[in-house]
Amino acid sequence: MCCAGLACAGLKVDSTSSQQWTQLSLSTCSVDKFLTDNPTSDGRGVVIAVLDTGVDPSIPGLTRTTTGEVKVIDVQDFTGQGDIELHWVHPDGKGNVVNHDDDGSPIAYALPASLAGDADDEQRRFRFGFFDEGRFINSDVPDLNDNGATDDKFAMLVSALIGDADDQAICFVDTNMNRSFADEKPLRNYKLSYDTFTLHREKPEEQIVPVTFAVNVFLRQNKITVVYDDGAHGTHVAGIAAGYRINNQEGLSGVAPGAKVMGLKIGKNSVGGVSSTEAMKRALEYAARYARENNVPVVCNMSYGVESVIDGQSDLDRFFDKLLKKNPHLIFCTSAGNEGPGLSTVGTPSAADQVISVAALLAADSARDVQGIDIDRAVLTAFSSRGGEVPKPDLATPGWSTSTVPRYVTGGDFWPGTSMASPYAAGLCAVLISDAMARHPGEKIRACDVRRALCLSAEDVPNTTVLDIGYGVPRLPEASRLLDKLVRGAGDDPVIGYDISTPCPHGYKGTAPASYWRSTYFPTDEPQTFTVSPVFAPGVDAAARTSFTRRFELRSATPWCKLTQEHVYLRSEQSARIYVQYDAESLTEPGVHVGVVEAVHDGQVAFRLHNTIVVPYRFSAEENFTRSFKDRMADGWNVDRYFLAVPPGASAMQLTLSAPDGQTSRARMDRIFDPTGMQHYTRSKRLNTDTGVREVEWIITDKLIPGIWEIDVVANRPDREWPYDFTARFFGLHTDTEHITSWSDEPVVTNIFEQRLPVEADGLIEGFRMHKEDNFEGLKDELTYTVEMDEAYSSARIKLEMTPEAYATTTDIGVAVENSDGEAIHSGAFSNRFYTATVRSPGGSPTLTVKIRAGFAVEDFERKTPIIVNIDRMLANPVSIGVTRDGSSKIDFVPGVPIKLAIASSGDVPEAPDGTVPTGFVRFRERSSRNTALKIQVDIDD
Repeated sequence: MCCAGLACAGLKVDSTSSQQWTQLSLSTCSVDKFLTDNPTSDGRGVVIAVLDTGVDPSIPGLTRTTTGEVKVIDVQDFTGQGDIELHWVHPDGKGNVVNHDDDGSPIAYALPASLAGDADDEQRRFRFGFFDEGRFINSDVPDLNDNGATDDKFAMLVSALIGDADDQAICFVDTNMNRSFADEKPLRNYKLSYDTFTLHREKPEEQIVPVTFAVNVFLRQNKITVVYDDGAHGTHVAGIAAGYRINNQEGLSGVAPGAKVMGLKIGKNSVGGVSSTEAMKRALEYAARYARENNVPVVCNMSYGVESVIDGQSDLDRFFDKLLKKNPHLIFCTSAGNEGPGLSTVGTPSAADQVISVAALLAADSARDVQGIDIDRAVLTAFSSRGGEVPKPDLATPGWSTSTVPRYVTGGDFWPGTSMASPYAAGLCAVLISDAMARHPGEKIRACDVRRALCLSAEDVPNTTVLDIGYGVPRLPEASRLLDKLVRGAGDDPVIGYDISTPCPHGYKGTAPASYWRSTYFPTDEPQTFTVSPVFAPGVDAAARTSFTRRFELRSATPWCKLTQEHVYLRSEQSARIYVQYDAESLTEPGVHVGVVEAVHDGQVAFRLHNTIVVPYRFSAEENFTRSFKDRMADGWNVDRYFLAVPPGASAMQLTLSAPDGQTSRARMDRIFDPTGMQHYTRSKRLNTDTGVREVEWIITDKLIPGIWEIDVVANRPDREWPYDFTARFFGLHTDTEHITSWSDEPVVTNIFEQRLPVEADGLIEGFRMHKEDNFEGLKDELTYTVEMDEAYSSARIKLEMTPEAYATTTDIGVAVENSDGEAIHSGAFSNRFYTATVRSPGGSPTLTVKIRAGFAVEDFERKTPIIVNIDRMLANPVSIGVTRDGSSKIDFVPGVPIKLAIASSGDVPEAPDGTVPTGFVRFRERSSRNTALKIQVDIDD
């Protein structure tokens, strides 16, 4: 168990197991030690449902469990990507079935011998369809049979009598395209007999089998679904959770090698890996139903997520919380997100209360043996998302691992991400349940008890807080002992958790489950009030709820969090209040201050109250709105956080990272985060004095919203220290218009700061903008726009924006730009409610198609979800804009003096295409530094 602000020894390398494959570290959480002592508690008896891009069941490591049983017991596709529509075909009395092509021509396909004898029976009509290779055109494996073509069509035949059930259907695939099913093997729904198929290759001795396929037949819907992993992510995740003898190597296994796996596909790799509407919902419901109907414990893993704009209250968060409360034995692990190291970056659905949200570590033994990094204990990765107004993540586990990958993957199998940390935690859950079932036969293990056992067994990581790692790094042997105790008391415990709410200015509608003050204000005159209420298990009757009473001892691990209460109690379904007083005198040092209050029952922590105070650096006229931090040291991935309060009226923020004179440095500014925790610029700015990069900078202009910004500095590696200097400066030019729409506009600009600012003004017409305020309506989840390009244009720039409320209804959104052949020349996905991309023109006079595909958490026939779409055709030869005062572009802005300016194009602006307007900007740059002090958007519509 970790307490914020308290130092601990941390997690050191266990070098005692020389036979272990350290590329997938089982020592970090003592999995190796536990399984050595408890070899039969290896996940057997437990199913891990992998909600991802699919799982390839043919990959070594995913074929068998430790007891020799089939590893992958079910595969399902909830995206629609593998759906194939079927139609009826008739036999010709000659042992064939006849299908008619698009022009009506009959084409005969030979029936299998097992069906040819009944070919004249009217009741033996067959269903027929085509598996079209063209659907893979934008995936990682566009040529499935490696024959040089990407437009093959593989005929599929389904045999079933009228009235048959799905599980009675038999499917045949013309894998070699010879118009015969006679040489093909029969396939049943995968979960029945684990049938798979591959496609014919001309030279199998030289050509690998890139993808393995399975089928599920849905007769009443007249469709067959071909299930496969064309994204690789799900197969990699499955191996971390439950792989056994990965790559056929003894000792290279996942966390729970005895567990079985269900591959539940929710992501379409052909559209950037994004999900489709209700895919996540239906997959989780399927897993819950499987657990109930088969009376088997199921651990779900979903290594998916996006930045959250309404933390814990998105449609997906609320759905997951509701379903998991109704299914208290279903465990759900998910990745915290890769949007760190900024605060308030935990995403959706990892912000949901009932899920286990997992941060990512770099294990010491993996770092040593794979990357040559010398660290003596696991360290938190810089990319791992952090908490804020939600008390997440819950745990931290290794998030950099070797694992199973499909055969078409040639770029290595040692992958980083919280996507890799989450299945590690899912494997821990499976091992704990396997062990608990052996100790307590017949008992159903509650998800809340597994989660508590992992959390309360966890150890801290030095230089981290609960915002970074939650409870810390689980220790499996201790977690097993704790779970044993919790299971023994579960029968008398009607409560599966606690709902917590407190005033929080950044929370949705002003409240949140954690206290998070990121402002120039925090409460000191009155205490922070937390309201706590019990969450009862479904089925607990009214008498048990009414008689429920529980008393908690309160303790604070942080001196500035003071408690006036020693105890608090809950009775029945009523809530209780806990008051935490903040000591203002202890909270003057700029930075992040994290405090934890614990509520203890029966000697164990029952719940915790997170308190976070951000104290920012402020800027004033006395220092020309500039602060410099000299001779600082970036210590590995321990984050130096600079919280900057934007001065009133600031128009631009300049951030400079530099190497001190004469010193070597490879420090980096690891992203910038606005006051909501959203990333601005997803790539870090890096020093590298060896290559001459001694200074890097960012300028924030039009996106500079008021509040507290966070700038983070780390070293390039966790085992390095680098010196650096950091400077932040603000400019204060105020404009009476944020948008110039006419050449006759005369913007008025005023310097509202107290220092004279000499600037040079200019501007540019960059291209032509198509602006749409569009909607996803009803079940229409794709918007399409056509952009005609010619030699005048160098590229297309896409800028998309959604409101926080609209974005919170989605699971994810993919963006693709396709050429006239349907090939994607750009593919990406929203990570927050904004999306920006620039796509180079292929040349000539191409037609580009921009497709925006949204997945929504729930279906809604009356949906009307707004999105702002701007698509700019960027000129190969932009047109300059003159910005002058009395004919001069050199302007001295004296504090407090408004100056009216004239704008005019410096050349002929080409005629705008229909439906577009000239777009660009005007800017004002300080003459000495050339840094931008103000930028104004230009969209000329006259």
